[in-house]
Amino acid sequence: MIVYNIGIYTFYLVLKISSYFNPKAKKWIDGRKNWQNDLSKKVNSLKMMNPIWFHCASLGEFEQGRPVIEKIKQLYPNQKVIITFFSPSGYDVQKNYPLADLIIYLPLDTPQNANLFLSIVKPKMAIFIKYEFWLNFLFEIKKNNIPLFLISAVIKKHQPFFKWYGNNFRKVLNFYTTIYTQDKQSLILLHKLQITSGILSGDTRFDRVMQICSAPKKLNEIQNFTNHSFTIIAGSSWPIDEDYLIESYIQIIKLHPSIKLIFAPHEIHSKNISRLKNQLSKHNLNFHLFSEKTDNYKHPILIVDSIGLLSSIYQYGHIAFIGGGFTNGIHNILEPTVFGLPVIFGPNFKKFNEAFEAIDLNFGFVINNKDDLTNQLNKLINNPNLLSQSSIMARDYVVNKSGATIKILNNLSSFIEN
Repeated sequence: MIVYNIGIYTFYLVLKISSYFNPKAKKWIDGRKNWQNDLSKKVNSLKMMNPIWFHCASLGEFEQGRPVIEKIKQLYPNQKVIITFFSPSGYDVQKNYPLADLIIYLPLDTPQNANLFLSIVKPKMAIFIKYEFWLNFLFEIKKNNIPLFLISAVIKKHQPFFKWYGNNFRKVLNFYTTIYTQDKQSLILLHKLQITSGILSGDTRFDRVMQICSAPKKLNEIQNFTNHSFTIIAGSSWPIDEDYLIESYIQIIKLHPSIKLIFAPHEIHSKNISRLKNQLSKHNLNFHLFSEKTDNYKHPILIVDSIGLLSSIYQYGHIAFIGGGFTNGIHNILEPTVFGLPVIFGPNFKKFNEAFEAIDLNFGFVINNKDDLTNQLNKLINNPNLLSQSSIMARDYVVNKSGATIKILNNLSSFIEN
């Protein structure tokens, strides 16, 4: 643990230095200032007794935990819930989430912080999402005999459990009362580590997107923009994704001039939106900004410069191009597939089981460059049968994979009622 703790303090020092010029690092540091006093006051004012503690790394993990949180609140309305986030991008978006009684940043993972946090919160159980393994917190949870759960877990061979330095990481896997895995391969790998607490439950993200699809936000501006036209949606796009799509779109509209295009960039800060606007203008492509709110959408391209809308925007599209496949990894492909949209993405998808399954089922398509993108878009646009079959497969895939939340709650209920 000495080496691990040196790493934690080094990480903090790097973030502290970065906070002077990096806004996200500054939020990370500022959000944890005086956390002990603030947490004590909030817990006391809320009279929070034995809450269930959920920890999420960021927004994506929150979305995986959300169906479980909402089911708990539905079945046990008086049960208090506290949510911690590691990343500002998750905290900023969900800090006012109404079903949580308290939402805060997770303190830096030191022995002292872990001890203080648990002594203040006194959770009846701790639920971590996917693959958050903060060793000091986990050791302290074990020391306090708090039931510990990991939901939507994914175990991979590249993780520390299988490395020469991973002894403490292997040890904490034994601390979990239950590990709910997304897939069979994770169970197999747990068994190789002689961990028998694993249960195959599936991925709660499928339940979350089913929730969204059952009652999506009605976005009149998007509906007016698309006006029943064939629409391509670029979800969580990065600059290279947008460059490829712009060049492909120029080729496609030569034969299909009525096709519309929606960009929902991953980063919506002014600098990035200005860059995208300049790229479109450079190619003489006219566009609207979502934030400008107009009743007269005369241009075929829309830039969504607002957050929190993408999952509902997909209901108005026909094909989704998922960003991140040429950078750090693709973003969520389930949000469009639940609405029956075939998905196209770049080559960096290896960490995502659903991408492999989408490819196998012929509603997910990999591209390596702008020519691949143009060809794949043309195949789907020019072949209504292929588009229709891909759409049906996409929707059925999500429906058939849903149900993880109920499996988890059936197992958790005895601990909640204790």
